Amino acid sequence: MHRPHLIPTLLVCFAFCACDSQPAPEAKSDALPQTETQALHPKLENVAAAIYKLEPTHAFLTIKVGHNLGISDYRISLTDFDGTLKFDPVKPEASELDVTINAASVETNYPGDYAISHPNSTWTSWNEDVARDAKWLNADTYPTIKFKSTNITRTGDLTGSVTGELSLLGVTRPVSLDVTYNGLANPPWFGQRDVIGFDASAQLRRSDFGMEAYIPNIGDVIKVNFSGEFLQVEE
Repeated sequence: MHRPHLIPTLLVCFAFCACDSQPAPEAKSDALPQTETQALHPKLENVAAAIYKLEPTHAFLTIKVGHNLGISDYRISLTDFDGTLKFDPVKPEASELDVTINAASVETNYPGDYAISHPNSTWTSWNEDVARDAKWLNADTYPTIKFKSTNITRTGDLTGSVTGELSLLGVTRPVSLDVTYNGLANPPWFGQRDVIGFDASAQLRRSDFGMEAYIPNIGDVIKVNFSGEFLQVEE
């Protein structure tokens, strides 16, 4: 399945600087004061302020939800998503993140035989059930999930909070991601372009988006985790 123009999710982003005030040197009374200089974290010093696209061969998006009142967790992956990140290591609060996810790109990896346990089902597999059934992601009606950042706040030298609008099942609500910036690489197969990596996590209630089937036996709280890389776009 080809990746959409993307979710522009999964997705984020963070650089984090501290400002060191430099006292003005002794000078004549009409001398202008020196401006403040900014000291970047070493992992951010050589990062280009640029547009970055998700590097799809090194990106992972997983979802976890409690089963049978939380005695175990269901885990699924979404395998077709894209993202665009406008990133400034000096002013991470001005960065922008846009993610798009193909709601049909579900991989459950459940070992059980779906056909035996669901003899009368419309669907032929766990993947198809979770992706297409109206109780779950309803991908035939709502084929894309989208996230667009609206506010970014630094919480540490290499961490931040990215708040944005998540559109799922025809409902749009604010969701916040906890993001960690992991560093910079310049692998030779990408020439001189920067590759930057992030981890991100979020929690949301599926009932807020109208997905209420089997609560509480299947939990309401969804935990989302992302780990991946973004590649600098060639100018």
